[in-house]
Amino acid sequence: MRDFKATYVALGALTAAALVACAGGVQNATGSLPLVQRPALLPLHHHPRFLHEFKLEKGAYPSSIVAGSDGAMWFGTYPYFTNHPPRHLGIGRIKVSGEQHYFKFGQGVYDVAEGSDGNVWFTNPYATPYTVGFITSAGKVTQFPSVGGGLPESMAADTSGHLWYTDFGGNPDIIEIATDGSTVAGFKVADGSAVAVAHGATGLIWFNTVGSPISVGRITRHGRQLQGPIGGPSYIPGPMALGPDGRMWICDGDMLAAVDSALGVTLYTNPAGGGFADVTAGPDGNIWATDFVNSAIVRVTTGGKMSEYPTPTPNMIPNAIAAGPDGNIWFTEIQQQTDKSRIGVLQP
Repeated sequence: MRDFKATYVALGALTAAALVACAGGVQNATGSLPLVQRPALLPLHHHPRFLHEFKLEKGAYPSSIVAGSDGAMWFGTYPYFTNHPPRHLGIGRIKVSGEQHYFKFGQGVYDVAEGSDGNVWFTNPYATPYTVGFITSAGKVTQFPSVGGGLPESMAADTSGHLWYTDFGGNPDIIEIATDGSTVAGFKVADGSAVAVAHGATGLIWFNTVGSPISVGRITRHGRQLQGPIGGPSYIPGPMALGPDGRMWICDGDMLAAVDSALGVTLYTNPAGGGFADVTAGPDGNIWATDFVNSAIVRVTTGGKMSEYPTPTPNMIPNAIAAGPDGNIWFTEIQQQTDKSRIGVLQP
C-alpha cells in the first residue's frame, strides 16, 4: 500500500476476496501477459521461530523499520490512532535486546533508509513544510525542504552514496539528493505517479507507479527511464525489495510481482489470500513479507512458494519488515482494536 495509514485504517474494507477480485490481465513490458503462478503452501518441515514481540510505549505507532549502522533497528512513528493519541512522533531506536529510545520531532515519519553516511534518513509528509532528513546515532536531526510539490514518501539509498525518494503527486516525483541535502536530479515518471523506490542489482534505482495500468521501471545512469506494466490487481503497488535472485519483488495486493532486468514480470499469488504490506530479502536466501489481512509473516522462496506464520499475538496488523543485524527478521505491527503496537523478531 502507498500509505501506511491506509494499511491500518482501511483494514476493515480490505478482504482477501476483494483483493483477489481485483486481479486483471495487464500486459507486461514484452507485450505478453504476466506469468501468474499459484503455488501451494509449503509443508511445514522447517519452522521459523518467533523470538520476541517487543511492546512499544503506548502512543508509538511504527510506520517503517531499517537496520542501522550502529547495530540497532530504527523505526519511524506516525500520527495514526483510533483510541490513543500518538505520543512519540519522530523516530525510535530499538536494540536487539529490546531496549528502546525515542527521538521526538515533527508530526511523524513515513519511511526510513540507511544512508552511506551512517545516518538514518527519513521522509516527512505529515507536517508542512514537507521535508526529508536524517538522524545521527546520537539523535541529532537535520531536515531539508522537499522539492517537487508533492508528498515525500518512499526512500532508498544507492551505491553512489545518494538518497532517492518519491514525491507523490509532485513534479518531479522522484528526487535524487546528496547527503548534504542538495538536489542532484529530479525525474517525472513517464506513465502514472511514482509510489515506491528501491535499489536494484546493478546499482540502478527502481520505481513503481500508480496509473492505468500500474507499472514498474528503473532509471538508467544517463537518466533515461525504462518502464512497463506489472499486471495483477488493479491496485496501488506497495513497497518493493531486491531479492537474492536479482529480481525486484513488489507487493501487489495478494500477489508478489517478481521483475527481472528485462522488466519481465512473474506474479506469485498467496494461496492463503490476504494482502502484502511490505517485503524484504532475508539472510536465509528467501523473501519475507508481511500479510496484514491474515496477521502473518510470509516466507517466499525465489521460486514463489509461500509459507504463512501467524503472529504470536492474534489480530495484529504486521506492516513494515526488514532484515536485522542479528540475522533475524524484524517487523512492525499494530492491533487496530486496542492500538497496541509492537516490534516482532523472527528467526528464519
